[in-house]
Amino acid sequence: MKPMAAIEVLGASVPGRLSDVSLTLPAGSATALIGANGAGKSSLLHVLAGRLRPRVGHARVAGVSPRGREVASVRAYVPQRIDLPAHVTVFEVLAAAARARGLARDSVEAGVERMGLASMLGDRVSHLSGGMQQRVALAAGLLGAPSVWLLDEPASALDAEGLARLAAWVEAHVAGGGTVVTSAHRPEEVDAFAREAVLMQEGRVVSQQPVRALFQLIDADSGETLSLEEGRRVRRVAGPLLRSVLEGEAGVEA
Repeated sequence: MKPMAAIEVLGASVPGRLSDVSLTLPAGSATALIGANGAGKSSLLHVLAGRLRPRVGHARVAGVSPRGREVASVRAYVPQRIDLPAHVTVFEVLAAAARARGLARDSVEAGVERMGLASMLGDRVSHLSGGMQQRVALAAGLLGAPSVWLLDEPASALDAEGLARLAAWVEAHVAGGGTVVTSAHRPEEVDAFAREAVLMQEGRVVSQQPVRALFQLIDADSGETLSLEEGRRVRRVAGPLLRSVLEGEAGVEA
């Protein structure tokens, strides 16, 4: 029997946002939705999060409707921006998120450890930097580690440490069979959070391919383009196709 897909979208269209989008992602996958602003990344996530209903077509998350009650236990959605109450403490935010989901205290502790929040549990949200508020929002949104994570540009406000912590959490979640779908418009986000890439333009899926195929290896000392690492110090940079899609160039062919 064919295993159930973690994410299934079939012919989904939303006027002015998405046009005939079809996508199937298996459990244990980490996928980046890539494109310039307005490409349809957030709209597709909104469909999967149950915030937007396709006019045509349908979507399923872990086999159930994104708008059904039963999806709450298997899906986490963290939007690009969350306005946390300014007067509450970090611990109060996390405790409230845990109570809302009927989770035990150890789920709070796991989020605190993953996002490095132990030293600021008593701090009020208003005293935190934008990057730290984003860490709190991610820790709260991912409490209990439901199987499917939908992350809308989660690194937009994160510092380097926060980015590394989230990338490690994503890796551990996927290694345990979880599924992560994240939208991205910067190469470093794609590289950190995904193994597979779905390239989008003007509300359509242009291509689906491995993330490694979208990057080039550059010798860190000479700047020479490499086909293999060959024991040298290298850095990964966005290749021509990835740059074109991120910049929203018309008529890109994968």
